[in-house]
Amino acid sequence: MTDSVKLLSSQQTQAFDTEYVDDMMFELVKQALAKFQISQSPFRLLDVGGGNGKYADKLLYHYPNASAVVVEPEKTLAEKNLPNRRKQVIQSPFQNIALPSGLNAVQFNWVLHHFVTSGYRDTCALQQRALHDAYRSLAPGGIIMIFENFYEGALSEDLPSQLIFHLTSSQILAPLTEKLGANTAGVGVCFHSARFWREQLAQAGFSQIEEHPCYDFGTLSSIKRVALTLRKQRVGLLVARKPLSTVS
Repeated sequence: MTDSVKLLSSQQTQAFDTEYVDDMMFELVKQALAKFQISQSPFRLLDVGGGNGKYADKLLYHYPNASAVVVEPEKTLAEKNLPNRRKQVIQSPFQNIALPSGLNAVQFNWVLHHFVTSGYRDTCALQQRALHDAYRSLAPGGIIMIFENFYEGALSEDLPSQLIFHLTSSQILAPLTEKLGANTAGVGVCFHSARFWREQLAQAGFSQIEEHPCYDFGTLSSIKRVALTLRKQRVGLLVARKPLSTVS
């Protein structure tokens, strides 16, 4: 499945050359690191899809006892990372790297919905495998932090996810979906509800799963929302812990 992971073009990824974690959201990160006793000692963070590195730089600035590994598949974004002796940058898809072990935190900032492949079911399996890989790379007691856009359906909670995936992943529909504003047209994107992600985290072995709401948003017109059976769009942070005692 690794070879079939779909990647956005360089032109498409330029839309993500920004930092979305504002001060309020970063405060949630700091609270999680403190609550699960990650920040009290030297700790290592893996920032998956870390882009230009601004988020990792912010974390390293606030935590002199931290080090970070930034994984970014897009070469132009990876090259924008500022050098830092406590930061390692790996320019590669997440699925292609040998994950370090004994990490204290793994972070996915609006990344998991870009883990797509051919077919909706295989895409969900690819996303689930990423959570399993993150779990295995964490030391006992380590945490995973996920900022995501949650799409919740009116008829069936995860139905908008399926509809959006099929529309955006279609090569035939790509010219149309691009005109309608889908930056991922022809490649695909796979959002989910918060409950879907919580269930996936539990299946991966995580415990103490927490959800922290950030804000609601509505980027789609009323017609598009009805067509997608979409009830609500919101941004939130999911935090979960790898148990201190695990059975391999």
